[in-house]
Amino acid sequence: MSFWDSELGDVTGSAADAFAKSFTQIPDGTLALARVESFANAEYKGNKYLSIDWLLTEGDFRGQKVNQKLKVYGDPMAKDQAKARHRALNMLKLVYQLYGVKPKHANDPTDADLSIFIFKGKVAGIKIRETEPNDQGKQYNWVGEVHDAKGFKSETGVSVVVTHTHNAQGPMDSALDRNPRGSHQDLGDDIPF
Repeated sequence: MSFWDSELGDVTGSAADAFAKSFTQIPDGTLALARVESFANAEYKGNKYLSIDWLLTEGDFRGQKVNQKLKVYGDPMAKDQAKARHRALNMLKLVYQLYGVKPKHANDPTDADLSIFIFKGKVAGIKIRETEPNDQGKQYNWVGEVHDAKGFKSETGVSVVVTHTHNAQGPMDSALDRNPRGSHQDLGDDIPF
């Protein structure tokens, strides 16, 4: 590989390929070819999971990364923990089968088992999903499906539209509550015509 070779394609020197793109939320349902950048054990707030970082190599969001969490050790936030773990184990097995990799043992996968020498650079077609906004109004992308790259077609999805942001735990905020000008019952009396 020469200095001028790039994993993402031909080096053209064109403005479209040279200028930095703003990385925005990837629309829900986007299909894209992606390459495994890393695959390792991870932990957040005491919850273990497997983490796959995918780099999009084709489509409108080429060059952007999306993370996939395989909660094979359980998901304390899931409504049905057994079902969530079962789905995660099936996704892990699907990824192993997709790349023709067989586990070397029946124990928890180690970082060596998920090594970059086994998975790094492998390409697949992925379906990207978008979360509903959290308490702070932030949305995140996640990988919902992984497919064989052969014959996979990239296409941009549609962003999740937020239609309401009211928190059902308290009363509805209204302009009349924030800026009172007398009693709400007197509204009809102040009409100037």
